[in-house]
Amino acid sequence: MLGNIGHHGAVTLVGPSVLATEEEVGALARQLAGWERRSPRAALHSAWWRDKAMARSMENPRFRAHLFRFVDTFPALSGSEDVTRHLSAEFDGVELPRWMAAGLAMSGGLPGGHAVLTAVTRRAITGMARQFIAGSDAKGVSDAVADMRRERTGAIVDLLGEHTHSEAEADRYAARLSELVRVMADEADGWETDALLDRDDSGDLPRVSVSIKVSALAPLFHPLTAEVGLDQATGRLLPILAACAERGVLCWFDLERYESKALTQKLFRQLLERPELVGLHAGIVLQAYLRDAESDLTSLAAWAEGRSIRPGVRLVKGAYWDTETIEAAAKGWPSPVFAHKADTDANYERLAGQLHDHHARLRAAFASHNLRSLARAVTEARRRDIPDNGYEIQLLYGMAEPVHEAIRRMGLRLRVYTPMGELVPGMAYLVRRLLENTANESFVQNHFAKGEALDVLLAPPAVTAEELPAATHTQSATYLPEPEAEWHRSDTERAYAEAVEAEFARPTRTIPAVIDGRRFQGVENLESVNPAQPASIVARAACSNAEDADAAVSGARRAFEDWRRVPAPERAAVLFRTAAHFRAHRTELAALCVREAGKPWAEADADVCEAIDFCEYYGREVVRLAEGGTVQSPPGEANSLTYRARGVAAVIAPWNFPLAIATGMTAAALVAGNAVVLKPAEQTPAVAYELYLALEAAGLPDGVCQFLPGSGEVAGAALVEHPGVDIIAFTGSRPVGLGIIESSGRVRDGRNSIPRVVVELGGKNAVIVCADADLDEVVPGVLSSAFSFSGQKCSAASRLICVEEVYDAVVHRVTEAARALIVGPPQNRATMVGPVIDEQSQARLAAVIARAGSMGTVLLRHPAGSSSDGFFVPVTIVGDVDPGSPLATTELFGPVLACFRVPDLDAALALANDGDHALTAAVYSRSPVDIARVTSELEAGNIYVNRATTGAVVGRQPFGGRRLSGGGTKAGGPDYLLSFCDPVTVTENTIRQGFAPD
Repeated sequence: MLGNIGHHGAVTLVGPSVLATEEEVGALARQLAGWERRSPRAALHSAWWRDKAMARSMENPRFRAHLFRFVDTFPALSGSEDVTRHLSAEFDGVELPRWMAAGLAMSGGLPGGHAVLTAVTRRAITGMARQFIAGSDAKGVSDAVADMRRERTGAIVDLLGEHTHSEAEADRYAARLSELVRVMADEADGWETDALLDRDDSGDLPRVSVSIKVSALAPLFHPLTAEVGLDQATGRLLPILAACAERGVLCWFDLERYESKALTQKLFRQLLERPELVGLHAGIVLQAYLRDAESDLTSLAAWAEGRSIRPGVRLVKGAYWDTETIEAAAKGWPSPVFAHKADTDANYERLAGQLHDHHARLRAAFASHNLRSLARAVTEARRRDIPDNGYEIQLLYGMAEPVHEAIRRMGLRLRVYTPMGELVPGMAYLVRRLLENTANESFVQNHFAKGEALDVLLAPPAVTAEELPAATHTQSATYLPEPEAEWHRSDTERAYAEAVEAEFARPTRTIPAVIDGRRFQGVENLESVNPAQPASIVARAACSNAEDADAAVSGARRAFEDWRRVPAPERAAVLFRTAAHFRAHRTELAALCVREAGKPWAEADADVCEAIDFCEYYGREVVRLAEGGTVQSPPGEANSLTYRARGVAAVIAPWNFPLAIATGMTAAALVAGNAVVLKPAEQTPAVAYELYLALEAAGLPDGVCQFLPGSGEVAGAALVEHPGVDIIAFTGSRPVGLGIIESSGRVRDGRNSIPRVVVELGGKNAVIVCADADLDEVVPGVLSSAFSFSGQKCSAASRLICVEEVYDAVVHRVTEAARALIVGPPQNRATMVGPVIDEQSQARLAAVIARAGSMGTVLLRHPAGSSSDGFFVPVTIVGDVDPGSPLATTELFGPVLACFRVPDLDAALALANDGDHALTAAVYSRSPVDIARVTSELEAGNIYVNRATTGAVVGRQPFGGRRLSGGGTKAGGPDYLLSFCDPVTVTENTIRQGFAPD
């Protein structure tokens, strides 16, 4: 085995070697640890003391969580008293270090105490930020990089600020990135050549490296808008990359969230294949915590085979583990990341060897602070006779400086990931670094802070036999929501594309009425159309009349007598089979929602998911309900509380959730033991008929559900007034709903029950934004709340109420982000805002928008909204709206957002509660005190904190409003079935001849 003297006299092995053994890995890791311990800076460097101090603070996990929440909030705070208030609120009830508890106690009692506490806090947080962030501008960071080079350390400059929601924000990021490249390249011209940093085993290396976050260059860099997002990113990147190629700057494409991984990889390859970028040095990140990282590496190496370029690959563990894990669990997706850190560590080691196997095609860079991981990367290179300058080690700026020193002393090329940015955009990065520094399984935490034995830390990763969890739909006692479509998976997108194409090629459907299992078309028909192309008729449905309604109710009454006696588990089984039918036909059903209701793909898929959820949830709920209620029974008496079906339910369904809400109301009535007459919305009879077909396929007996398409004025009115109807379930407009309530109270001949009316009547929903809100959460949340499905959700936000301090910033960012919304036909996968449902809605909204200038300042009237023959209206945002105007008080049910400026939270609450709607509302704040106050005082049935007002999930957010927004029922909640039942109490005297059974 041959040896070579490296930098600082370290011996490095470059000759033939045997398979790297645990002994070799351990020996090299100990050698690194030995160098780091001999570092003269180890115990003197300020960062070392910060690590120790933070470690002591982090011994309490609850304190750690609240500390990071406060650090995240701090840049938004203004004034000393605001800082003290947030500190006190955030740490209320949390065990504090003595110094912090004393500071809080003194701040309110001493003159200037708030100011002193704020100054100390600001200095501490700024100190943490400066530990991890090298500078706020290009010149500052270039000076830091020059200092690093003098210590024989290279740098990759990372421009912080990854949250981009508009074209304007993306342009600003691109301009800053272009400026960074220019300044760094100019500065590099004056640097002396360093063979260790500026050459590898195949030639010269760029002196300057920058990191690119593609998502910051393209607000639509998402799976469904992939084509547009790729064009946006390409347009902004080409001049930057051309400058990099000309000036010899290496560009690293960062990987962030899993959903954008495939897009980033595709963009990387497309750009490197462009002839105008010949000579560009570029690399991409590979995240070892991803289960599919190995296949990504194999694919990249195969792509690079035979090409003149030799791209770099930075192997990292991954920085978004918590986010990926939580999101996958919440959405019911298989987790893309390994569940255990040991599995990630083991995968990292495997990938390190495989990356070296592709040495001729890929330049390897190994990013980790784990001494064992680094030692494995080095030993695997030496086993393959790859010289020490044939790859590089990459570490994070400000973390574990002794490891930096050890790498340098061993003569290995070190490049440090060096962030640049202001405190506010850098806060997300800072929190991630703090999490890494203090995580219980972090090598940095265990080695430097806790001083855990080196033998333990350097042991081989204890891998598990972890299998990739598969999404299953087996019946269980526990309800789990149906997983949303994973649009980042190519097979999912392809399946939906095929379904949409097939649906839009399908001829007009014929939708019958069905009474007692007999289908008939009748004399007259209703036509439903594609709202994006009204000339295209989706379905011709039977137009039922009053006589048909009478026959349907009579048939339902007859079927009820047998159905109510069917045991609850068997009724539940029908719903479970209905859910299975929906699941089996999910893409076709979603495609029909796209065509007949004008829903964008994701909204249509969510509609089907919610229909499945209602079936699964109510099926389980009725089994629980069948056990009866809890009542007391004194000695000598047996009391029971049971629930009986009421009779016939008239379900009058809306068009905006044509499958989900129709299914929810119908399933609840049926599983409780009632018979149903389902009258679908006139605009969406084809979707509702799919519900009837699913129930039929699930084995529901004929007559238990009657299907009665027709107009609301005729068929709907006949059902409401029918004396044989015991329940009326309605979702729709307030005038119709109030009319139903009024009509149901009238005594009619033949009526022997007081109809139960279950109504949901819409809202004028408000979003309150406080001064300390995270605007990077506010912008996408407001966009989704106000404009998803063209604002045609009863839960949609139509009022944006901002306190004075943030009004201008919030409204400006929301308006600019709304300009980027893609408005168009919903059959196009990229469409984000489609048409409204019909010509009547279009005309009504157009009239309001035309008058908007008299009620406020029109900030946006999206030009793409009126460029089609369909029922499109412009996405409209109006600022400084008059609180007494129709824009402020009337439910518009369209893509129109009214914005209000208020002086403080008191005024925000007063405005939000003004009016007679009370359905949904949201508040964006990072103050526990303000959040508690708002959630206790807001008048709404569903209140959301730091998230959108839309997207309630069955079983998680039971949905329904107060005041004139609803009757107090909560669909998808544990009380909903009670509205479709009558409680019955039975009391038995159990005393017989002076004795009673035990």
